[in-house]
Amino acid sequence: MLTDKNQLKRLLTTDQGYKFMTPIRGTPPYWQATLRDLMASIRQLGIPTWFATFSAADLRWKETLQVLLEQQKSTQSLEDLDWTGKSELLQYNPVMSAVMFDHRFNTFLKEIIIKKNIIGNVKDHFHRIEFQQRGSPHAHCLFWIKDAPLLDTHDDKEVCDFVDSYVTCDLPSESADPELHEIVSSVQQHSKNHSKSCAKKGTECRFNFPRPPSKNTFISRTSTQSGPSVQKPSKQRLSFAKDILLRLWKTVNNTNIENITTQNLFIAAGITQEEFETASNVLTKRTTVTIKRKPADIWINQYNPTLLRCWNANMDLQYITDAYSCVMYIISYISKAEREMGLVLENARKEAAEGNCDAQDAMKKIGGAYFRQREVSAQEATYRACGLHLKESSRKVQFLPVGDNQVKMSLPLNIIQMKANQSDDSIWMHSLYDRYKARPVSFQFDILCYASFSSDYRVLSPSQIPKNLHNMYLNCRMILDTFENILEQSRPL
Repeated sequence: MLTDKNQLKRLLTTDQGYKFMTPIRGTPPYWQATLRDLMASIRQLGIPTWFATFSAADLRWKETLQVLLEQQKSTQSLEDLDWTGKSELLQYNPVMSAVMFDHRFNTFLKEIIIKKNIIGNVKDHFHRIEFQQRGSPHAHCLFWIKDAPLLDTHDDKEVCDFVDSYVTCDLPSESADPELHEIVSSVQQHSKNHSKSCAKKGTECRFNFPRPPSKNTFISRTSTQSGPSVQKPSKQRLSFAKDILLRLWKTVNNTNIENITTQNLFIAAGITQEEFETASNVLTKRTTVTIKRKPADIWINQYNPTLLRCWNANMDLQYITDAYSCVMYIISYISKAEREMGLVLENARKEAAEGNCDAQDAMKKIGGAYFRQREVSAQEATYRACGLHLKESSRKVQFLPVGDNQVKMSLPLNIIQMKANQSDDSIWMHSLYDRYKARPVSFQFDILCYASFSSDYRVLSPSQIPKNLHNMYLNCRMILDTFENILEQSRPL
């Protein structure tokens, strides 16, 4: 079939042509492949512990602005620039701004988060760079923490104590810690007037600000998550829960929250911490962690003090509560920037199919639709043109085809044509599964499954094998054979 040009053309035209764009960074097929890899990581490694976001703050980072001034050979000093001057400096230098963010984030990730164990012992991580409407990048990260308590496996108090040891939403006093007070006030405080972004989902604030005060950190679960035997809350119970929260927010709005404790606020509202937690359990739609928060901090987003002091820009750190929420959260962040483009490519593919284009013309039509209609910021264009990483993971994912109809890679056409008159009529390249079946015959390989073989071993080309490795292999083989003979002789009949 592959030697017949008409058959080959038919195979190509029936395929969904835009899949050829998978290797092109930033395309919908590229992120779909990333999603599959990430889902595989979660299945094998378990649920990540932390979901973190680190935004850019170009106007706050003096070192970035100083580099841009020096690059332009400007005689102005950084102190002479107002907000407009700093903005123009960044707009004229998107390449250096993007490169500086990339260097800053990767150094921050490796030297601070991973090496210093600021949020625990990071055993695995994944991050993706996304671009905001203003064009600046920010990073969304997943961290797997060694020996971190697991929800519904460990006690809730142990989980809450773990969260409290790394996350806070406290605004420190200016006298006690002036540096952190300034950073939190500037980058971690949600606007009380909200913004257009807050109303995207039809609510007053999709980020749920202001957030309720609480004397301690606790976990809320829906009644359906508590077990199948638990009935849905009655109307009286729902009414009671809504009344609790209504009284709480009414008291918050009518009280000077700057100088009142959570305990006194609850007393003024006529409720208790236990009633507040019960109301949260009744009304929550998913498993959530409510952070300990003073009334004065209801507009402060949660953060890690050490990371915030080092990053010096807006950040968010959340404990991931369950597998479904985790996966859906990741999917929405990875795919949301490319949904419209996915529709454009699908329409282009259908138009190419209806127009009876051949495979080559169809690919050109689809590729042209992507590159003509994709809107990118200057910094995103820099990331792509300069080869800066849009995603990174501590793990490499290997796809394993299984089943009767496995995907196989054919030899090049010229090789197939050369072998047409030979006795060896195989047209397929050796797959990883073929190498697994041809693994050495020994006890350690007999008990090795296909997945473990793919995970623990890799195929080396002849040029990659050190010269002395062959002799080492023979010696090890002789030792293993001797050991197996001893075991065989000592085995009882």
